[in-house]
Amino acid sequence: MSVKSNPLDKEKLNMIIVPDCVSQINKVTQSRRMLHEEIEIKYFYEGTATLLIGTETVTARAGDVVVMNPYQFHATIDCAETVGKYHTLMIPLDFFSGSGVEELELRSLLLAKGQVFCTFFPKDKRLGNIIERIVIEYKEKKPAFRVAIKGLVTELFAIILRNGLISGETTSQSNDILHMYELVEPALNHIRNNYPDDMTVEYLAELCKVSKYYFCRIFKIVTKKSAMEYLRDYRIDVADILLANTDKSVTQIAQACGFGDVNYFCRCYKIQYGISPGKRKNRT
Repeated sequence: MSVKSNPLDKEKLNMIIVPDCVSQINKVTQSRRMLHEEIEIKYFYEGTATLLIGTETVTARAGDVVVMNPYQFHATIDCAETVGKYHTLMIPLDFFSGSGVEELELRSLLLAKGQVFCTFFPKDKRLGNIIERIVIEYKEKKPAFRVAIKGLVTELFAIILRNGLISGETTSQSNDILHMYELVEPALNHIRNNYPDDMTVEYLAELCKVSKYYFCRIFKIVTKKSAMEYLRDYRIDVADILLANTDKSVTQIAQACGFGDVNYFCRCYKIQYGISPGKRKNRT
């Protein structure tokens, strides 16, 4: 059986780094509908902000690190006179996939085994220093910066795994979300591994061994998108990485990501990112 290689294996960073964020008060009702699968890590380097994470209130100050687990509700509910400033890391559960290290199989650890990371690491200099180094690598983009970042993220999780892993106290709601996620996981994995290929809702439902109607309903609950919207947006996200990190033309990237019509690709990309693919290439 042949193994299809991912065109981003050598090029993608496979995580999101957002330096120098500023705390803003969220609408809690809206935030409750915006759960995400990634592990979100915030390092506050200035000011103060109060966060609602699940049912817990956390006041983060300079030097504190806050960790949000997958599908864990969170929102900023208060900002002090000195508004909180922080760096954000968004780590997908598949970040360490293929590493061969069982402790780093985050999807199994957090979703299948039901464990969770502690939410609050007050004044943790080790974690803070690592995150600051990740941001510096990301900003400077020196040769092999992706290798350096992956090493730093590995070090970051080694500390969190040693000092901040606990058994999850799951609610009936979180159990329901976990069950629904497990049900559509075969479809999500297929999309991530085969995004350039043609696929139908019927085929994805068949992979999950459920009816098309039930699949569509559960997939929308888990991802907040239809399966075809999720596939389109995933292709666009992959294309954005290629635009920023390769010399391929817009047409080549559109085709590599499964878009047969480059004009449709350009329209979708502009809707999602606010600029044209050509302008994105010119910015890098």
